[in-house]
Amino acid sequence: MPASVLRLTSAVRGADGRLLATPEYNHGVPGVLKNAIDWLSQPLHASALEGKPTAIMGASTGFSGTARGQMQLRQSFVLTNTPVMLQPELLVGRAHEKFDAAGRLIDDGTRQFIASFLVRFVAWADHQKGCPGARAT
Repeated sequence: MPASVLRLTSAVRGADGRLLATPEYNHGVPGVLKNAIDWLSQPLHASALEGKPTAIMGASTGFSGTARGQMQLRQSFVLTNTPVMLQPELLVGRAHEKFDAAGRLIDDGTRQFIASFLVRFVAWADHQKGCPGARAT
């Protein structure tokens, strides 16, 4: 494996959980993110993705946010036995209206929802530690 993949794998293995933030392009995830997941999925059944909790969030200029891209990620995580938080979903649509030109979030409702999403993720990830198939950190 390339050195960059080994570094990424080590970092992911050392995490208590994973939060993926992604844009959506052409109703899917960016190719570079899918490529990283494919690298991390090896070796199957002993990968850095197996058994550790993951949450997905994303933003796009479209009305539905990153719903389709997030579904693609969820499909990939079935094979890798990666538990993904089901609810709440964080799909920021019309992102161009919620972030300023410098990329700062300016929409208070979105900011509050992200904060509650993160609190829920931490609680859910902590709960996952006791579930069968969870990996020790």
